[in-house]
Amino acid sequence: MLLWLWWLEAVALLRLVHFSNGFVASKKRQNKLDLSRIGARPGNEDEQDYTEMEQFQDPNSRLSAYIRRHARYYHRPTLHAHDCIDIHVSAGLYQVVELDQRNNLATLSAYFDVWWFDKFLPWNASDFDGIKLTFVPAKWVWKPEFYLYHSIQGRTPEYAADATAEIRSDGRVRMFIPITSRALCPINVKYFPFDTQNCSFYAQFNQLKT
Repeated sequence: MLLWLWWLEAVALLRLVHFSNGFVASKKRQNKLDLSRIGARPGNEDEQDYTEMEQFQDPNSRLSAYIRRHARYYHRPTLHAHDCIDIHVSAGLYQVVELDQRNNLATLSAYFDVWWFDKFLPWNASDFDGIKLTFVPAKWVWKPEFYLYHSIQGRTPEYAADATAEIRSDGRVRMFIPITSRALCPINVKYFPFDTQNCSFYAQFNQLKT
């Protein structure tokens, strides 16, 4: 009787093991099919391989992917912590929106043309069909913060959410930053209508040096 029970347990265990192995094997085959269907390599799920994908993309798409992988928007783009970043700035005036003589206020619509070099973004143009200039969303790259003196509104203008950045193959990043500033401007109308008014606006860029 004991021998008969032992034989039944052995058969049941053998069937259970056989069923489990078949289930696992079926599961593995299903995983392999899923992986091949999505283009991933079996056994390398954590490794994102761009080689097979990029060979079917146009050069502009490959360059955009390259810039996005190498851009560091969250810290200054320098190789050493104490390196300085040279920010080149020029300003232009669109329009004098309003001149409030009584309160000595001037509202101007203007822009900053700003460029600098990002050490993480240069690329070899020959790898991207000779492309030496491209445009990407500004949120991908590091941008200097700037401060407007004399402004009675917000003194730290924000970059537009849909702004774009121009990037050259040597790593130069260029942006146009439109602003509307309302600032104090002493107005003297003693010699009106032959008077000349001078209004000074100052801007300072932060985070240039630690």
